[in-house]
Amino acid sequence: MSLLTRLADRWRSHKLTRDIAWTLGSFVVLAISGMVINLVVAGMRDAAALGVFNQAYAVYIIASQLATLGLHYSVLRHAALHDADEQVRGRMFFTAATCALVLGAVAAVIVGLVAPWLGSLFDSVVTGRAIAWSAAGLLLFSLNKVLLAYLNGLRRMRAFSILQGLRYLVVMVVVCGVAASALPIEMATLAFLVAETATALGSMAYLARHGLARHLKFDREWLVKHLRFGSKGLAAGMFAEFNSRIDVLLIGVFLPDREVGIYSFAAMMVDGAYHVLAMVRLNFNPVLVGALRDGDHAQAISLRRQSARFVLPATVAMALIAVVALWALANFVVPHKGLHEGMVSLVVLMSGLVVASTFVPFDNLLMVSGNPGYQTLQQVITVSFNVLIAILLLPTLGIAGAACGTAVSYIAGIAALLVFSRRIVGWNLLANRFRT
Repeated sequence: MSLLTRLADRWRSHKLTRDIAWTLGSFVVLAISGMVINLVVAGMRDAAALGVFNQAYAVYIIASQLATLGLHYSVLRHAALHDADEQVRGRMFFTAATCALVLGAVAAVIVGLVAPWLGSLFDSVVTGRAIAWSAAGLLLFSLNKVLLAYLNGLRRMRAFSILQGLRYLVVMVVVCGVAASALPIEMATLAFLVAETATALGSMAYLARHGLARHLKFDREWLVKHLRFGSKGLAAGMFAEFNSRIDVLLIGVFLPDREVGIYSFAAMMVDGAYHVLAMVRLNFNPVLVGALRDGDHAQAISLRRQSARFVLPATVAMALIAVVALWALANFVVPHKGLHEGMVSLVVLMSGLVVASTFVPFDNLLMVSGNPGYQTLQQVITVSFNVLIAILLLPTLGIAGAACGTAVSYIAGIAALLVFSRRIVGWNLLANRFRT
């Protein structure tokens, strides 16, 4: 039997393999759209314009976590826990979706009001206006997080991946359209509103067509349960997103927009590699919920074994590709923009990710096992290392100092995961065995 035949048989017979393939497909769309956005904005405008967009995007991502209030974590876990009970799922889902709409509207107003102040913090009026335009996207972002978490919990990964890919493509088209036009670059962040609208409509259409949105009823008991679980997990999600953007924000505080643009171009490569691992994690999450619920330790151990076998070499390969790609793009595609100055930062960031890579697919283990408070503590440790090291090194090393903070934070977060998973869940991830 040929290798292609064996791979095809595995694809047809193994749902997890198919799901990971679908989510990696959405990552390809993300990677392409991210690269196109950075190249078009840097090429059609300049590094400063790229810095404006990425600072506004960082604020948008962090604000979105506050807007969601951790509801999507609760929906993911409980959709997987109650996958066989349609009536319970309907009440759980509708309650979370209603809350998400209200929270999104509140967040949009707040971000719109504080946008001028944030512009002053970054010493950039243009960045303040970009943040104000982005606020409109928060109206539907929280709802979409709940909709997609619901699909994730039910392991509808094909639909999940297609909808995520749609979101990335819409953002790319709108941002590139603004960059290529005479419109001010700050209006590029309207892409978030357009993308969230398309994602919400597509998600609701899929749920209605496949009968996954029945028995919809607002339930006060589920409201309390969501808020209790979400409030514990809120900080975890917020700090996780904060950690992925804090380097950009700190550079924006200490250095001009040009340096933000150069760094964010290099960090884009690392985000791409991290998202590959995150796509695997997305597929592992609902499987881990079921395995821990049913005491099926063999399945959890199998997932860890697969990660150890494939993730590290794949991450090393991605790191090498990223370095070559940045060198080629900076020298031949968009020369004279100074993007080569981000090479040291890229190497530092990728080194930290390679060290932590094997355990990233299990980074939500504490959350899916029903311990959102410990998940939050893990993320607090991660961000604390990032901020402390970046503040210490940014004044002397520049953007490379911010990269050092993020690289160390990857390792610190995984170290915390190893300790907590052994003590709380009873799973020694290093040795890959459960406590008897």
